[in-house]
Amino acid sequence: MEASGNTAAAELNIQNKSTRVLVDGSPNYRCDYCGQVISEQMKFSAVTIRDPDGEITEHFFCEEECMTSQYPDI
Repeated sequence: MEASGNTAAAELNIQNKSTRVLVDGSPNYRCDYCGQVISEQMKFSAVTIRDPDGEITEHFFCEEECMTSQYPDI
């Protein structure tokens, strides 16, 4: 499920919200809001969402501000 920008948290089945740090050897991710590369040793936010079919999608954000811009009600 690709959630559109400014989707209300009440409409989403959020399974988890976390702060993570990439360690050596981890793949690089990009922020789902601004596109910045999330690289090793960088702290970032993640949201795990389950769609109505039970599929799980993880969304990664370089900063809390990007996460709340994408999902203002989280």
